[in-house]
Amino acid sequence: MTSDPNRVSAEFGGQAHAGQLVALEGQGGLMRVQVDAAQLEIGQSGVLQMHDGARFGVVVVEPLGEHAAGHEYRLKLTGRA
Repeated sequence: MTSDPNRVSAEFGGQAHAGQLVALEGQGGLMRVQVDAAQLEIGQSGVLQMHDGARFGVVVVEPLGEHAAGHEYRLKLTGRA
């Protein structure tokens, strides 16, 4: 992993995708994450691995749009993985 604290590895459906933490939304464990070249489904579970190796379970809450580097999603933290 890179030392950039905003870079993550997003694992969904057995595949890992590079990603970037866009924003923490505070209450309820919500965050916005941009995932490179991934199309995720609402309710899909996955794991985010942070730049320091920490792993967290997440669920896709909603898609937020497509960007040049990938797709942005609102994710909910479900706990440590």
